[in-house]
Amino acid sequence: MSHLFGPVPSRRLGLSLGVDLLPFKTCTLDCVYCQLGRTTCLTLDREEHVSTAEVLAEIRTRAEAVDQGREAKFDYLTLAGSGEPLLHRGLEDFIRGAKEAVDKPVALLTNGTLFFREEVRREVLEADLIIPSLDAATAVTFQRVNRPHSDLSIEEVIEGLVRLREEYSGEIWLEVMLVSGFNDSEAPLIAEAAEKIDPDRIQLNTVVRPPAEPVQPLSPVEMVEILEVFSGAEVIAEWTREGSKGTGALIIDLLARRPCTLEELAALTALHRNEILKNLELLEAQGEVSSLRHGGHLYFQAPDR
Repeated sequence: MSHLFGPVPSRRLGLSLGVDLLPFKTCTLDCVYCQLGRTTCLTLDREEHVSTAEVLAEIRTRAEAVDQGREAKFDYLTLAGSGEPLLHRGLEDFIRGAKEAVDKPVALLTNGTLFFREEVRREVLEADLIIPSLDAATAVTFQRVNRPHSDLSIEEVIEGLVRLREEYSGEIWLEVMLVSGFNDSEAPLIAEAAEKIDPDRIQLNTVVRPPAEPVQPLSPVEMVEILEVFSGAEVIAEWTREGSKGTGALIIDLLARRPCTLEELAALTALHRNEILKNLELLEAQGEVSSLRHGGHLYFQAPDR
């Protein structure tokens, strides 16, 4: 089984080669907006879920293929995927090995909930870029939006991010996911917490992919209004560079025959869920694909085909 996916187009990182170290939906949170659906393993326990050596060998093989022109080039190697990367024990060895294997920056895409633990902060110090999330500033909103493990508090999450900034010399881009009617009214308090964390960038996002629950995004006007609450923040722009035509064409061909769920598309294409989601996002923006809920499942379809 491959633990790599992509490279896929990222709104922030150009072409990103993803690294998935977790079993599907193993996370510390169960966010209402997650495009991967409900969390099936809600945990704070850190394990070496997959062999670090095995994944590093896979990265070295991919790097050789890129050098030989057999695989596409990428801009970042990104720890992301099916769950929370901080739950993988041994990140320090993985990041160091990955930087030796590829001549590209290593990014960590994380919900940031475990940085209150000293050993977690120590393990990520060699990453080139850390992109944590902060969607709440009070316990009530933390429960509504992120539905955390019962042993997590928003106070320790914020404190962990503050300590990360004190100890980590690389770039920190803090993402704030805004969900209409859930945490948008708390934006001033989140902005105060972000000021304490002092990231290099604050990036405001909203629900743009099919979420776990039927929640709604903020409108462009609302996003601009909230932008004024945060000091020096930016709204993450939609990706404009052309993605993988081959994968997109394959997805459209399948959906033209019948609507499919994400799981069905993964089974039919043998592609990673995240790679499919990235392409679906592009295709939806282009009007090539639409989504609908039926019988408790989210389906994608190719309209007018």
